[in-house]
Amino acid sequence: MQNKYMRFGDYIRKKRIDDPRGLTMQDMATHLGISMAYMSEVENNRRKPFDPKKIAKLAEFLNLSKEDTAMTYDLASRDNGEVPYDLVETFMYEEVGNLARFALRESKEGFITEEDWKTFIRDMEKKKKAQQKAKGTGNND
Repeated sequence: MQNKYMRFGDYIRKKRIDDPRGLTMQDMATHLGISMAYMSEVENNRRKPFDPKKIAKLAEFLNLSKEDTAMTYDLASRDNGEVPYDLVETFMYEEVGNLARFALRESKEGFITEEDWKTFIRDMEKKKKAQQKAKGTGNND
């Protein structure tokens, strides 16, 4: 799981530094079409995270995995006090969003435990693997 106190800027700085291409802030700024100063301000958590279009461009440029891209959206949303951009439609306007918000409120009240959530996630991972296997797209990890 993520560090509870990780910020968007810290995360993207780490991803940039860990990139095997040896990317600089200037490389990132140029690719995103922003100034180096702005890039520095974001990486140092002195400016709000990028908008969703820039985050998508950043994720593509850094070759982020699906999980790392989701983390990037989550951290930006947490810093902005918003629902993650990639989940707004589902979370706020679909029936499954109503169910998720209900479950989260029940969790907040202590009626659904962390272990309940872990069990649910494990069950969903098993279901996903079974569906992938049935479609012939599963992997052998």
